[in-house]
Amino acid sequence: MHRKLQKSLMLLSAFMLLVLVTACQSRPSLEEELAAAEQAEAAPGEETAAEAPGEEAAAETAEMPAETTKASSDTNSAFREAPELADLVAAGELPPVEERLPENPLVVEPVESIGRYGGTWQRAFLGIKDFHAFGRITYEPMLRWPRDPSDPVQPGLAERWEWNSAGTELTLYLRKGLKWSDGEPFTTADITFWWEDIENDENVTPAGPHAEWIVGGEPMELDIIDDTAITLKFAAPNGLAETIGLAFHGNQWPLGFERFGFFAPRHYLEQFHPAYNADLNGNYTQFEDKAFDFNPERPAMTPWRITEFEAGATQMAATRNPYYWKVDPEGNQLPYIDRVLFTLVEDREAINLMGISGNIDMQTRNMDFNKIQVFQENAEASDFRIGLWSSANASQITFFPNQSYSDEKYRELMSDLRFRQALSLAIDRDLINEVSFLGQGVPSSQTVVRASALYQADIPDTYMQFDPAAAATLLDEIGLPLGEGGFRTFPDGTPIELIVETSFASGADLDAVEIAVENWQEIGLNTAINAMSRDIYWPRATGNESMIAVWSTDRGLVPMVDPIYQFPFDERSWMGPLYGIWYKSSGELGEAPPAHFKELMDLYDAYRGTIDPAEQAEIAKEIVRLASERLYAIGTVGEAPNLVVIKNNIKNVIEEDFTADWIIMAPGTQDPSQYYFDNE
Repeated sequence: MHRKLQKSLMLLSAFMLLVLVTACQSRPSLEEELAAAEQAEAAPGEETAAEAPGEEAAAETAEMPAETTKASSDTNSAFREAPELADLVAAGELPPVEERLPENPLVVEPVESIGRYGGTWQRAFLGIKDFHAFGRITYEPMLRWPRDPSDPVQPGLAERWEWNSAGTELTLYLRKGLKWSDGEPFTTADITFWWEDIENDENVTPAGPHAEWIVGGEPMELDIIDDTAITLKFAAPNGLAETIGLAFHGNQWPLGFERFGFFAPRHYLEQFHPAYNADLNGNYTQFEDKAFDFNPERPAMTPWRITEFEAGATQMAATRNPYYWKVDPEGNQLPYIDRVLFTLVEDREAINLMGISGNIDMQTRNMDFNKIQVFQENAEASDFRIGLWSSANASQITFFPNQSYSDEKYRELMSDLRFRQALSLAIDRDLINEVSFLGQGVPSSQTVVRASALYQADIPDTYMQFDPAAAATLLDEIGLPLGEGGFRTFPDGTPIELIVETSFASGADLDAVEIAVENWQEIGLNTAINAMSRDIYWPRATGNESMIAVWSTDRGLVPMVDPIYQFPFDERSWMGPLYGIWYKSSGELGEAPPAHFKELMDLYDAYRGTIDPAEQAEIAKEIVRLASERLYAIGTVGEAPNLVVIKNNIKNVIEEDFTADWIIMAPGTQDPSQYYFDNE
């Protein structure tokens, strides 16, 4: 073990992250442009500076960065667009930019500065199943997670929304004038198509509507007001609609293999849906193919849409959406970057080699933090810098003593809080941090990360300290004597043989598991590791067959979206899968939980039964507090850094103080449409 630590410490080297902040030259704001346009419209006989070839117009032109923008065909327009789109407008192949944007485009604040148009963003992916290599940079739901996790849900495709006083009806108001990437109107019909012909068609969604759309056993009803307004009606208050339904699942269906969504292009997909085409004879194969996100023909609402992809190809390309509905504060239509090019590689190692050699412009997905020294050594030669994002994993390696385990002796042991406290006290988290995370993680026993709005600094970490003596005292108190060989037994003398099951077969994660197991051996708990492939491990863990399962406690930023680590929520809650199945099935399956679990289940029912944000926050904090104090999940080290490779000419990337999580589709909340290349 000491050799592992020594090796890791030798690899650890200090480095400074240089945040390169550049500011483009000034030019009129969007508000000033709008005022100028109104003035010109009110007095058409007067020549304005923008129309006159005099000194003022020349000065304004000189102030615009040469590669940044190009005025639209209407010189009075408050909006600007990419040069390639302006050329299409001039050629009569596209409408003017102000006709392509909605009446109230969403204004995106740049992270550093107003950007420049142009360039191809080089990325890498592992194939069609690596959907999130694309999906994470094109996060465009009905409502949005904010950049700052402490902020509330933000407007998206819906510019505003309102509840009735009872919390049973939610009315969404879409931005007027939204258009799909092919120029067709985006309307409430695209929402009803998803609901009626996707979410409620058992041939497409066999399990039926997702849980956030079912309240009191009744699925929601939709009431169309007009093309841009729709009311969602529920049998009782629905506290999950905004966060889970519209910010997390509220994307364009199917969102890769996640099969989440809230809208789909009716005008395009109807022709392939058997409900509208008798010639298909009920065959949904073509519909699935055409609906999938990698279909180059399918319209989208994202900043870039897939335009080049076919099976067997080594590259995939996504190109600027000319009807994208966002602008920067100066009226420049986004995105700044023209194109995203994905190179297909064989494995993660190949992605890291591309990053090290400078062939990736910006990416964190599949980058290996343990290779940070190699990245540092090659950064200057390959012209990139390194960013570090904190992960939303409250713990990268978490142990789940199974309190619904089939063997009654072990079930009783795992259900004893003192036993879980002993397991926690025996773990040397500092050693795990150094060996597996190069000292860059945060030892923790909480179930949320520090950036979460639910984080509570006053939750005691009493059982997080490395204190083997205190752990041994607790085991003595339970009545687990030391037997032959120095290993503990049950009170009746039967040897205790703990089995830790994991899908981590090698690397830093397995090192962390091994350290914890050695720690438990040292306090007399005979423990074995059973490592297996994920396809074997997952059915065992969800099937209540694992005595102590290992996973990460991710979802540490917005845990109430999927609270599987807070209490037995479903079969993925490995602190008690049978109890989770009971909760998920409303008592029809599984096994009724003990009172301490039922308490948290009742709290979550109260959480989902109110739309009051303050009340929800209070309930959620109580759930987090109880789950953390009761050690349902025994964490080790969390918030391990995600290594981000950023070429030196890429701007507007948040490089530090950002927490990445798949639930918020990171880096989607950074608004990648405002990333840009600065080649000066």
